[in-house]
Amino acid sequence: MPIYEPKKHAKKTIRICKDYEDDYDVVRSQFHFLQDIWDINDEIDSPAFSFLAFRKVTTGKWIEKAIEIPLSLQDAMELLNKFNRWDYDQYFCPNLFSKPRRKQQYALSTRLALCDMDESDPETYDPWASLVWGTSPNRYQAIWLWDQPYKAHKAEQYSKALAYRHGGDKNGWSCTKMLRLIGSVNHKPQYSEPFVEIVRCDWKEIQSRPLLLKGSNQLSVARIPDIDINPKKHNCDQVLKRYRKFLHPKVRTLISNRKAYEPDKSAQIFHIIVGLHEAGASPDEIASVLWINPYFIEKHGQNLGKLNEEIARVISKLGGVR
Repeated sequence: MPIYEPKKHAKKTIRICKDYEDDYDVVRSQFHFLQDIWDINDEIDSPAFSFLAFRKVTTGKWIEKAIEIPLSLQDAMELLNKFNRWDYDQYFCPNLFSKPRRKQQYALSTRLALCDMDESDPETYDPWASLVWGTSPNRYQAIWLWDQPYKAHKAEQYSKALAYRHGGDKNGWSCTKMLRLIGSVNHKPQYSEPFVEIVRCDWKEIQSRPLLLKGSNQLSVARIPDIDINPKKHNCDQVLKRYRKFLHPKVRTLISNRKAYEPDKSAQIFHIIVGLHEAGASPDEIASVLWINPYFIEKHGQNLGKLNEEIARVISKLGGVR
């Protein structure tokens, strides 16, 4: 059974093959996966290149191969069998380049965002990723398929926002990033050779976007500030009016909602706090909004301790109290 169902077939998760005798099917599935990823930007003029890389298990030697697009099945089979998953860690780059050099200045426009989620929860990302695969126990990588292409720098801004806002690897978002190939084996010595397998696959184009980071704000991890929140010090409507022009439209909508329409309440609470903080709101002003917001109420009720905890936790990531 293959590990991956190509786009033209049913969109469903396929279990990975784990036996040596199934390697042929695994390699074919890896080819279809790469074909789908690299063919997304089919409007790109040739020549276009991407990359596969392999790390030898016994020596740690890194071997990188430039791949001219489109990749043929024969070439893929030869390469993936030569640097087989049992003797090598296998990696791929999702994006395309104008030259066979994995440098940002040669990156072509892309409809993809990518993120090394590390140990963060894939369910908290907003929007949800198109493809998520497990690389080891409780560690994930992911790709988002947007409904339009972006220049490499803009695409990186979306990838970076996803990583920084949701706890992903802060070095795992660049357009030159290499990700583990599905169907491969993770040979890190602390693991028992887990297989890299798809846990979510939905090729529907995504129309929503993550909130971009502002200026030099890197959402760095900082000490949780000592704050004593009073949610009744301000009026929610007045706070919204005061900062409305500085807020992202999505944040304005979440604040105005009288019902929790989004399934991921934690992500929406996070967006409200981030949006208000970046607009210049104080912790008490943020608290006045959250205290009556349906996402917070359905998640925590009117719990003052949780209110203080949520705001303090997010503000710590944003760099402290203003």
